[in-house]
Amino acid sequence: MANNAETRTANGCPSLAVIGCGYWGAKHIRVSCDIRDARMSMAVDPRPDRLDYVRSQYPSVAVSRDIDAILNNPSIDGVIVATPVETHFELARAVLLAGKHALVEKPLAMTSAQCRELNAIAGERKRVLMVGHTFEYHPAVSVMRQMIQSGSLGELYYIDSRRLNLGLYRQDANVLWDLAPHDLSIIFFLLEQVPQTIGAWGCAHVLPDVEDVVYAKMGFKSGPTAHVHVSWLDPVKVRQITIVGSDAMLVFDDVQPSEKVRVYQKRFRPRIDGDSYADFQSAYHHGDVHIPAISNSEPLKLEVLDFVNAIMTGERPRADGMHGLRVVEALEAASACLRLKHKHGSNGKDQRMFRRRNMPAGGPEIAVA
Repeated sequence: MANNAETRTANGCPSLAVIGCGYWGAKHIRVSCDIRDARMSMAVDPRPDRLDYVRSQYPSVAVSRDIDAILNNPSIDGVIVATPVETHFELARAVLLAGKHALVEKPLAMTSAQCRELNAIAGERKRVLMVGHTFEYHPAVSVMRQMIQSGSLGELYYIDSRRLNLGLYRQDANVLWDLAPHDLSIIFFLLEQVPQTIGAWGCAHVLPDVEDVVYAKMGFKSGPTAHVHVSWLDPVKVRQITIVGSDAMLVFDDVQPSEKVRVYQKRFRPRIDGDSYADFQSAYHHGDVHIPAISNSEPLKLEVLDFVNAIMTGERPRADGMHGLRVVEALEAASACLRLKHKHGSNGKDQRMFRRRNMPAGGPEIAVA
């Protein structure tokens, strides 16, 4: 959906509710209360301290410890699910079956089968199903996508994405499922396609069988490759994506407070003046650095605005349930590579690759290449 979603919400005022008032749930309440064309009506959480926080900060928002207070309330139109990932499927399913629209934090569910079921229910009930791929609404990512589509970077060679920090460790998910959904959603959004092959390698250094460092490589039908490095065990916080093309190179550094995107007019085009490699000459080009102007709109607010617009108009949101499915499919394939590594004791040098086969609408099959 276009970046001007903020200007397209018109008549009507959907009533929203949030399930889960932790880190992301509190952010959703904040931005929803700031949206003119929506009303944040209720927040549900089993923890009394979180409900006390909501009462103190947002007195107009009703609170409850019972999810039925939302599900059985006919005045609530859309529900934001911001709970631990293992609860996403059951809660989203209950929301949709109650006839309400659902925005589910990433990842959409724990398995692709669960994602397909949620998409099917949403389709049957004619309800909006969205996933919280916030970076698909990041103005910088939109600029990057426009540059790729316009051909400004030339032929796309590869994308390299790094999301590193010290912590936060979790016992219910490894670093792949915790951090990589961001990078996968960005890459798929930029390229407008899903990978044909996926390989992954990782290590569990601290907690047994919980990988804290993972590397993944993906191959795409159109030619480029993409590499993802996620880590809970790195001394420096890094949130960086590099895109390399035949005509220019781009770096998105989300840690920077401003000037997050820089385009480098750098390239390498070898010259061969004869008939043999002996006549090979290097031809490096070092040009200017361009810093494009980027809107400072908050991505999470744009995401919720898209949800509200979809409820009001019936338009398909940008980060719909199918976007959630494709990320979870990639996570499953990468996880299968990690399991094979543990089973065979691989050191990562003989890395297994998983290849996507063409399958009917029931979903793609992942097979060892």
